[in-house]
Amino acid sequence: MSTEHTWTTWGKQHAAEVSQILTPRSVAELQRIVADARERKSRIKVIGYSRSSSAIAQPSGTLVRLDFLTGITRVNREAGTATFLAGTSVRDANKALMHYGLAFENLGRLDEQSLAGAVATGTHGTGISYGIIATQVAALRMVTANGELLHCSADENPEIFRAALVGLGSLGIIVELTFNVVPLFRLHAAERGHDYNKIVPAFEERSRGADHYEFSWFPGASDVRTRRLTRLPLMPDGYEPHYAQLSRARRHGGDLLLNNGVHEGMLMLGAKAPSTQKALNVIANWGKGNRRYADLAPQVFTVRRRVRQNNMEYAFDIAHLPAVLDELREKLGDMRGELAYPLVVRTSAGDDLPLSPANGRTTGYISVREYWRAPYLEEFTFIEEIFKDYGGRPHWGQLHTQDATSLSAVYPDFEAFVRLRDHLDPQGIFLNDYLEKVLLGQ
Repeated sequence: MSTEHTWTTWGKQHAAEVSQILTPRSVAELQRIVADARERKSRIKVIGYSRSSSAIAQPSGTLVRLDFLTGITRVNREAGTATFLAGTSVRDANKALMHYGLAFENLGRLDEQSLAGAVATGTHGTGISYGIIATQVAALRMVTANGELLHCSADENPEIFRAALVGLGSLGIIVELTFNVVPLFRLHAAERGHDYNKIVPAFEERSRGADHYEFSWFPGASDVRTRRLTRLPLMPDGYEPHYAQLSRARRHGGDLLLNNGVHEGMLMLGAKAPSTQKALNVIANWGKGNRRYADLAPQVFTVRRRVRQNNMEYAFDIAHLPAVLDELREKLGDMRGELAYPLVVRTSAGDDLPLSPANGRTTGYISVREYWRAPYLEEFTFIEEIFKDYGGRPHWGQLHTQDATSLSAVYPDFEAFVRLRDHLDPQGIFLNDYLEKVLLGQ
């Protein structure tokens, strides 16, 4: 236990003073911590890597870290499942699975987050036939507000299971996750520039013709940069196919230099001299060029992100995506300044999880990013209003201004989720100010 600690999000968007940090060494110890918080009528918040831009993890009472509840605990090859303690990072989980010749079916770009955090906030990758990360979970164990250890799956406590998969940390503390996994595979990546007018109107069709498809676009630019990933079987050790133009070392080295080191220098210049940002964006886009490479899936799905950012992402019915992008293209020219990062457009399959951004619909996502030292509020507010007009759903772990009233209009199962939360945690020990706003409207 430590005292008098300042908690902040990675991007420095939120901070809080906490008087108590607990790191339980067992699930039983965590159960006692929860029971004690309930008796004292205090609040408790579990944090992972604090990568969220929103205040979803901001503590207002006891802060708990699952640093000792990590690692892979079971592998069932016959069933195609692997079980992890919830504090395990995505990066460490990838390494553990590769040891067994296994992999996650799909991943997002960030591996510096806990598995529980990725699941609870609706984190996703891209691929119109693949769900968000939470849909890969086969079972979980969760400590509830009364200190009970609850087992949940499609067959056991199914209503709680579905809700907890994107539960925002509001239903209890997930301590163990069992994932459906697949044999380890490779990905071939093809990155290149295309004309906006050829990609955006046909984005859904192009996505259905690829395993994993996405593109990035600087608003106002006439071209986009597509990234198409094709799933491949494993190759013998040392084999380098003809289509792998870049080795892993060269690719990672280039990414670290251009996307982190050199890019941050350009971002700092743009933040100090906004009039230079448009020219800097042209240089940044030009420096990437077209490239192809192949590697083990976790090495291609994920990227190292060392430059702090402000992030906002909204999810839409994929049929609305071209209209949203066209309106952004038309109206962003009226804004002062230029965003320092391109928008990123991705997809996922629909699902039936109550608070999933993909609930009930095949989904397209638009991610907006800005350098953490640069002004962003005007741009984000302007863009968010457009997103709202198309029934967009905000990423729970990223910046947005919505509350329970507006969110209930875009999530069909919102009220049912809130009733379940009230039943499981009537005292609200797992709530914080953010959750009170987005779930209870307070």
